[in-house]
Amino acid sequence: MKFIKKHKTVLIICLISFCLIFLSCFAVYRMFYPNSENNRLSNAPEVDDKVIEQIKNIIMDSKLVTEVKYEKKIATMKFFIEVNQDVKLDEAKTLSTIILDNLSTKLLDFYDIEIFLTNSDKENKTYPAIGYRSKTAEEFSWVANSSTGEDDEK
Repeated sequence: MKFIKKHKTVLIICLISFCLIFLSCFAVYRMFYPNSENNRLSNAPEVDDKVIEQIKNIIMDSKLVTEVKYEKKIATMKFFIEVNQDVKLDEAKTLSTIILDNLSTKLLDFYDIEIFLTNSDKENKTYPAIGYRSKTAEEFSWVANSSTGEDDEK
């Protein structure tokens, strides 16, 4: 008992230090091993490859593009579209409606969608352009090539 009374402050500091070390170890553990039950992607609707191929074919049939690529990253659907040299940016933006019309509401409510419009014509300064639609948005927001000073947000 004399020992405890004599070293009371040291024991309190040691006890507090031990608690802080324990809490920091627990925080590091939770950071590296998060709870997988609350993962947003566990309820992700399946994207059918046939639907994606149908969208790519409809875009190619529009005669505005030379190439269409698709990629899915986590909860984002990305479309890379190479447009013909004579296609105006406003015409190319209409391709976004093809994507929206052919995807189910379930997919549109879950996935964000990005469209990357490019053009091989180096003299056309309006490209590249990027369209982005959040899962909560109704339409795309567009940003054109910023080197022309013509940022075209909608």
